[in-house]
Amino acid sequence: LKSYWLKVFWPSQRIGGQACSNSQVLVSLAQKMSEGLEDFAAVRKIIEDKLHQEFYNVPTKDLPPRMQPRQLPNLQDAAKIDWDDWKQWEWLQPGWKGIKMHSQCVINADGSAEVRSVWK
Repeated sequence: LKSYWLKVFWPSQRIGGQACSNSQVLVSLAQKMSEGLEDFAAVRKIIEDKLHQEFYNVPTKDLPPRMQPRQLPNLQDAAKIDWDDWKQWEWLQPGWKGIKMHSQCVINADGSAEVRSVWK
């Protein structure tokens, strides 16, 4: 954070009544934001251990409904995709009189290249 933003958020830049630097303010903010994460991690570990003990080597059909794998649709059953539909787009047809995008590749003096485009 820029010092300006720190002044907006913490005008006095004090922690516990003592003046402090911007880095001390950031460290204090990070500590406050991470409070409770240790507790969350401990609870998560306990729950994961219980689930592992209860459901290890259990066939998927015997798992609770929420834990069973979802039946996703088969891609072979999906509708056929028309990959050639772009051939019917009117602006790609011969004789199109409307606006067109023209692209140019330009080599710059420093040897770099850039692609430019313009509607004409």
